[in-house]
Amino acid sequence: MKLFSQLFTASLEGASPETRFVFELLAAGAASAAGNAEGYKVKALAVQFRLSQKLVSDALGDLVRLGMVLRQRGSPEGKGRPAITYSLSPLVVLTLKASGSVYGVHGELLQCLFSGVHIGMEVPGCQPSTDKERQKVTKTGRPAPPGASKQLSACNRLLFATLLTRADHCGVVSGLGGPELRKLTGFDEASLKHRLRRLMDLGLIRRYVPGVSSSIFAKSKVSSTYFLNLNHPGFELKGNCAVMVHLAWNPEDKSYTHADDLRIDVIRYERQFEYSEPVTPISVIRFLVGQRPRVYSVLQIMLYRYASLLLSHHWRALLPGAHLWDDGLYEMIKLDFRKPVLKVVGEGATSEQDRLDAEWVEIIEHFYKLTHDIAHEFRSRFGQASFLQFASAHMSLLPAADDLGYKVISMVARLSPVGSKEFVWLEEERPGVVSLRPQKSESEVYLENRYDFGLLTQPKRRAGKK
Repeated sequence: MKLFSQLFTASLEGASPETRFVFELLAAGAASAAGNAEGYKVKALAVQFRLSQKLVSDALGDLVRLGMVLRQRGSPEGKGRPAITYSLSPLVVLTLKASGSVYGVHGELLQCLFSGVHIGMEVPGCQPSTDKERQKVTKTGRPAPPGASKQLSACNRLLFATLLTRADHCGVVSGLGGPELRKLTGFDEASLKHRLRRLMDLGLIRRYVPGVSSSIFAKSKVSSTYFLNLNHPGFELKGNCAVMVHLAWNPEDKSYTHADDLRIDVIRYERQFEYSEPVTPISVIRFLVGQRPRVYSVLQIMLYRYASLLLSHHWRALLPGAHLWDDGLYEMIKLDFRKPVLKVVGEGATSEQDRLDAEWVEIIEHFYKLTHDIAHEFRSRFGQASFLQFASAHMSLLPAADDLGYKVISMVARLSPVGSKEFVWLEEERPGVVSLRPQKSESEVYLENRYDFGLLTQPKRRAGKK
């Protein structure tokens, strides 16, 4: 799944995000045979796609310079200058026709982003502005940017669309690093950081877990993970996902995640505390010694990803106590981590290597076990609701607030298991018995609860503001 502009990454090198956005608009129209065969005019494009004429004119000028678009001057008709039109180059048109549709799973959302549809945006919790209060012009008298009139800007549409092309069925983006994201969008590092923060503030990105470098991972750096909101009301589309929340009967029994337990055992080992036998095998503890706190956050997200696959593929078979064997999942876990190697070769090296090999197996098997533990936690708690049918649904676990452990658990399911419902909030009345809370949409949930449940990220507090 990709954008049409990504078929021309080399040709668009150095192009601004606005230029890439305008090219995507033209390319999507040409690929669907909805393009203007007689050529595009700046004013008409600006009106059709709710953009400023300057943005469209500048972008088309860049595309002409890059050889992606041809500029044509029409014959004079009466007084005034002859009309100027633009058209995609023949080579671009041929490439687009040969590519067919590239949008894939999230095609409806992508088509919405690259259309003239108004996508209204408000920061959740902010008091909506009336039309009179909204700034329509800047201090210099120019038209205000889309964000001032509560409309998703061209740059933010491009960034969110780029993330969508890498998202799984439930909107989780992993394996997309900052350098690649900048290459695909044309943002510099500072602008990209600002735009990502804006998407979080608007609720388009539910949660963001920064990447981290660590010696325990197979790759030198694990990329950031983004949890996108596919049901955002600004799109005004019927969602294909259900967001589900479960509150535990006895929260104190669910205070820690598995990554929390790992970190506690490692800290006790490092400080040589005397305590009862640790929950974590000593081989795993030694494997994790010296790791920064951020590594454990990423490790928990990885365990969530593994458990999501287990739940999606084996929901019915995940009965209490069941330990399933999935070759693909085991191999995935194995490939995500770096096997310890001997640093010094000498006498006794063979026996030491045998010990490391045995510990490596134990490490991977422990992570595989933790994957099952998490999957069982979600399966047993959401399975309490007999009216939910999860078989054959794609599932993704959402990270709740860092200090909640498993007091509250949240997940997204593709192909809603509850028919037309897009939001389900379950609360245990007593052990094993749940009731359905009356809230029918996420917007009906208190803002602080939405932050806690992992449905939103709390806006970053500005300096000087309390």
